[in-house]
Amino acid sequence: MAQDETFVPEKGYTDYITNLDGLRGRIVAAIPLEPRMRVLDAAAGPAWFSAELAKRDPTLKIVAIDASERMVKAAERRIREKWLDSSIATMKMDATLLDFQPSTFSLVTNFSGLNRVHMTHGAQGVRQSIHEAARVLKSRGYMCFAIIPPEEAETIAQRLECETYSYACGLTWLPAIKYQEYLRGAGFSLVKRGTFYTGKKLGASQARQHLESTIEKVKSIEVGARPLDEVWKRYGAEIENEGLGHFSRVVLMIARKNA
Repeated sequence: MAQDETFVPEKGYTDYITNLDGLRGRIVAAIPLEPRMRVLDAAAGPAWFSAELAKRDPTLKIVAIDASERMVKAAERRIREKWLDSSIATMKMDATLLDFQPSTFSLVTNFSGLNRVHMTHGAQGVRQSIHEAARVLKSRGYMCFAIIPPEEAETIAQRLECETYSYACGLTWLPAIKYQEYLRGAGFSLVKRGTFYTGKKLGASQARQHLESTIEKVKSIEVGARPLDEVWKRYGAEIENEGLGHFSRVVLMIARKNA
């Protein structure tokens, strides 16, 4: 059932972009965690999700990896600021080529990182990252990831979220059925999926600000991106009328390794 969306208040933009109205915490609460689990947070970016995992259970032993040196440094800063050094380690590593032995982890997580894998490696890279997760998981271990399937958009703002970032810099979400296909091919069974809403969307000025920031970050890691003016020429009118989704509707997939 679709949830009504409201615009993020101008003064609430930074808080929403940072905290997503508690979305990460709600998703962590749905993940099967056990004390002292070894967890790999793949394509972790600045480790927002890793921090939420550690906050939920300080006994977890989390390794947060990202292929971008800039993101790893941002993750290290966040971990120090939150005093989470004892729970989270960071490493520069590509999710499509994990430098870990088989059966190292009990859980692999990914919050909104598979679109960045697609940006740098395409759909084949997404598939490979899921196969790599299976390799480093113990028998009957879990892979849990949050995605934004474009075909499931319930509002124009949600559709624009998927289309705009894909057009701007290749931050592309695949249909849910493709992720399920990759899971089966890697030896997983999908045991649960859930849908989470924030009920929020960005206004036009906020959307321009976030798009500009995203484009600059992508260019900083030497990945091609379109100029903001070109993106706005294509999507600006619709965004001005409808707003731009930003994690407005997120799907969590919980899969378990078959053996």
